[in-house]
Amino acid sequence: MAGFPWTCAQCGAVNDPAARRCGTCAGLAPGRARARALAVLLTLMLVAGAAVGGVLLLTGRSRPGPSATGPFPEYTTPVLPTTKTVVTTANGVTPPGTPSTSTSAAADKPCPADAARYLPGGTGTALLVAQTAKSVVTICRVPDGRIFYDGQARGQAASDETHIMLPAQAEGDGFVAVNGEYSYKVGGGRLVVSAGSEVLSDEELTTVG
Repeated sequence: MAGFPWTCAQCGAVNDPAARRCGTCAGLAPGRARARALAVLLTLMLVAGAAVGGVLLLTGRSRPGPSATGPFPEYTTPVLPTTKTVVTTANGVTPPGTPSTSTSAAADKPCPADAARYLPGGTGTALLVAQTAKSVVTICRVPDGRIFYDGQARGQAASDETHIMLPAQAEGDGFVAVNGEYSYKVGGGRLVVSAGSEVLSDEELTTVG
């Protein structure tokens, strides 16, 4: 602006170029006015920027962060669907279950010699060998399928006085032999000797061998 008169933008007065202000209204020269306006604008921009930054900073601080000591969210284990395994053969048919089988069968035991010698044919298979406090009881079956009851006094050699053999038959879970009015019932771990309806003895029977 030096060397040229300038006109005040506020009042329109013409001023000396060397003057820094308008002589009428004291307005700044154009160069200084622009510089001042730019300074004011820059100041306003800085203030506005600072204000915006402060707002953002306060907003960020006010937002609650996750608490390390707060309660954990409740978690429920999901229910898993149950599955069923089906074994099939190549043609789609489920194979039948394998029935259980016994690996061993009870071997036939020969009738003891003291009882076998009174059997028809002198031989048979022992179905039961047991004893009470007084007697030894043997149930034998001969090859033709007949069953015999053999009772012997315990601790004594078999003889006609200490021994008796009678035809018997299966009854319930045991056997019964009849000799006139006397009956000998073997079963349920007992030997019961009766005469008609009268029980003569009822002894515990223990299996031997």
